[in-house]
Amino acid sequence: MKWLLVVIMMNTPVKTDLVFDTLSDCLAAETQMKKEWTEQYSQAQKSGASKETLGYMSSQMTKGTCMPSK
Repeated sequence: MKWLLVVIMMNTPVKTDLVFDTLSDCLAAETQMKKEWTEQYSQAQKSGASKETLGYMSSQMTKGTCMPSK
């Protein structure tokens, strides 16, 4: 079975066309996506970004899930 990474943006699923051979690979990609967002947010904090900017970044962070693909 193949697995499709779906990203949730503004409570709406967005198909990524990223298909993985195993669920573990798909979940690893989703974890990497979260890690990248966290690193960018942390960098903005360290750079002294305003609360408004950090709030905006936080609101834009996506979540993902893996779904069986056809």
